[in-house]
Amino acid sequence: MAKAANTRLKEPIAACQARVKAAAERLGKALSFVPDDKLTWSPSKTARTSLAIVAHCCLANRMFVKIIRGEPISPMPTPEEVGVASRKFEATVRDRAEAVRQLEETCQEVVAALATMTAERFASSPNSPFGPLPMAVWVHLPGRHMDNHAAQIDYLQTIWGDLADHM
Repeated sequence: MAKAANTRLKEPIAACQARVKAAAERLGKALSFVPDDKLTWSPSKTARTSLAIVAHCCLANRMFVKIIRGEPISPMPTPEEVGVASRKFEATVRDRAEAVRQLEETCQEVVAALATMTAERFASSPNSPFGPLPMAVWVHLPGRHMDNHAAQIDYLQTIWGDLADHM
């Protein structure tokens, strides 16, 4: 019975993997159109730069991998602690090449983690800094998260006058 349940997961998990790859590609493409002199520009002190947005996605991808694999996050940080850690990590990514390298690497890690999904794990609701969420949410979140942040880079581009559609 477990084998049949795992077999039923193959198609939806493959769709999640494809979404992760497409979202990472979109995020990388959005970053590729950011001029070098705008990589660390933001419209305010509290807004993320294009590099910081990609770094944030990479750090989140690594957290998603742990949750998808069923690895415990200990100690469980609060959402505020996640925000502080994210901003700290974002500051360590200083150039486009590093951002792209980490994006490609973490995309592969998410795809690989999704490949390990079992019916038992899929039926779980792992704890996270934001409380327990069904695994059905977690398997879709990496692609959605990166896609949403790619849209932020698209918006930043409009602020400095780039109105071309880079999709």
